[in-house]
Amino acid sequence: MSTAIAYNEYLNTSNSLSSGIEKFGNLLNPVESNRSYSATFDKNNEIQQELDELFKECSEKDWDGYEANPITKDAYFEAKRFIKSLLSIPSFPFPEIVPEPTGEIGFEWYKGKQQVFIVSVSGKNELVYAGLFGPNKVHGTEYFGDSLPSIVITNLKRLYT
Repeated sequence: MSTAIAYNEYLNTSNSLSSGIEKFGNLLNPVESNRSYSATFDKNNEIQQELDELFKECSEKDWDGYEANPITKDAYFEAKRFIKSLLSIPSFPFPEIVPEPTGEIGFEWYKGKQQVFIVSVSGKNELVYAGLFGPNKVHGTEYFGDSLPSIVITNLKRLYT
């Protein structure tokens, strides 16, 4: 049913224009929530395709012409898990995905020259991270199990709030 038809039906069956507009507004609420889900779904598909292309291009030794190690299947699958975990915190933009010459996959959030946060996955159930927040620096390694480590969320908040 098109929105125009739905709007006309509510106007024709209601006793007043304001009642019809109220019902029409209620009709749009599920559309708005579906639109948000659709945008997340589209972004997830886009970033998954980007990861797939990166893996295809960088899964052989010397992919960069400087003897880089290939991206391993373990790193690829861990990157997929990391992306899925990022969907649980939709208030942050998706990062740029970058291959690393060590065979790892990096996720980079760049806000400016002195505002950057990077997380790398290697397929070993650990996240290696580093951040630059003005004059302050952070770095470390965290176990990556079923959920995103809180330190990653904390540093993303630090970058974007």
